[in-house]
Amino acid sequence: MTELATATQTPAVELEPSVWILESGEDNEGGSIKGVYTDRNLAADDFLDLVRDLTRYSRLDVDRSGEDPATGDLYVHGGCDWISLTRYSVTTRRQLR
Repeated sequence: MTELATATQTPAVELEPSVWILESGEDNEGGSIKGVYTDRNLAADDFLDLVRDLTRYSRLDVDRSGEDPATGDLYVHGGCDWISLTRYSVTTRRQLR
């Protein structure tokens, strides 16, 4: 008798090619891209540097921050300034219409 091996299922979102985009800006003023990364861990140091700069130079307390448990996206908000690290799917072929 053969046994069936149980495999853990990887969410489809994790299988899609993606990039992580680091952005910062001000509420109602827009923002700018600070970096594009192939992996969230590669962006971690730059994300933390931006957070340190936000608290050091603007002298504002961070009033909201967190991680989206479903996507792993990170965000920080202080006063009217914000920083985000967001995962975006990459289209690798032309979409069918």
